[in-house]
Amino acid sequence: MHIAAEAPAPAPRPKRRKALWLIALAATTALGGLTYAFTGVGDTVGEGLQERPMACSEAMYAMGWVLPDHASDQRCTELSGLAGHTQSGIFRMPRADARSWLASLPGERNRPGGVGSDSVVERKEGLALGILRPPGSLQADEVRVDVRWEGDDTAAVTFETFDY
Repeated sequence: MHIAAEAPAPAPRPKRRKALWLIALAATTALGGLTYAFTGVGDTVGEGLQERPMACSEAMYAMGWVLPDHASDQRCTELSGLAGHTQSGIFRMPRADARSWLASLPGERNRPGGVGSDSVVERKEGLALGILRPPGSLQADEVRVDVRWEGDDTAAVTFETFDY
């Protein structure tokens, strides 16, 4: 009696190749999606932020403020992205009006040590003010305003909002 030997079963295909291929496909898809989300459309400034110019009066209004009279050389921008929304800008104004304009800005004052009752910090090169949660629609956590003297008559005002 002759017993027929059974043919050996073919070796199963390694699942490892298939699993690695699926992992590589998923990683590529995820990186592509993240790249698209962070770059967006328009002018990008890194970290997925998009920059657009805006009128300084519009930026002030969004903070619940009013641009000072006789403001000139205005350059303001808005940055927006997944991480939040901020605004910044620079303009010039008469030096004589700078302190009273800063003191008139509404919002909760950041009161560092050694400042006057109006929370305006006076320095040799100019003035500074920090406002926490300005009352406008911007929803910023803080606005920092810096005034630099540019001679006897002119001051350069810079501001930047922070959304923590």
